[in-house]
Amino acid sequence: MNELVTEERSWWSRNWKWVVPVGGCFTFIIIGVLALGGAIFGFVKSVQNDSGGNDALEIAKSNPQVIEVLGEPITKDGMGSYSVNYKNGHKTSEATIPIEGPNGTATLHVKTSGSDDALIYEIFEVQVDKTGELINLNQNQLDQGDY
Repeated sequence: MNELVTEERSWWSRNWKWVVPVGGCFTFIIIGVLALGGAIFGFVKSVQNDSGGNDALEIAKSNPQVIEVLGEPITKDGMGSYSVNYKNGHKTSEATIPIEGPNGTATLHVKTSGSDDALIYEIFEVQVDKTGELINLNQNQLDQGDY
């Protein structure tokens, strides 16, 4: 008797017709999502840097009054909010940054105006969450001559 011997086809040979287009589409979708995420991340970092919030955070971390209230190390406690406006070459920016230390939490409020070369801190203070105490960092800037 003649028996027909059929060889079983591999998974790839049975499914390549749908794997290639679907896999290609998913690859492009994933690349697009990663590119969009990278662009958003870059934009957010740019706004954070332009607002002066990162520089103000470094100054607040080294302030003796803030260290006394919050302890060391002082770190960011979340994302915060940032705003930067340019109008006719004049920049105004605002940043509200939650910070924390071993002894408690606080919020750093910064409002600046001017250009990057001549930045003026209109509001530069830390508000302690537990007590509501305001630590004015503008006075310290004037004392140090960095204002």
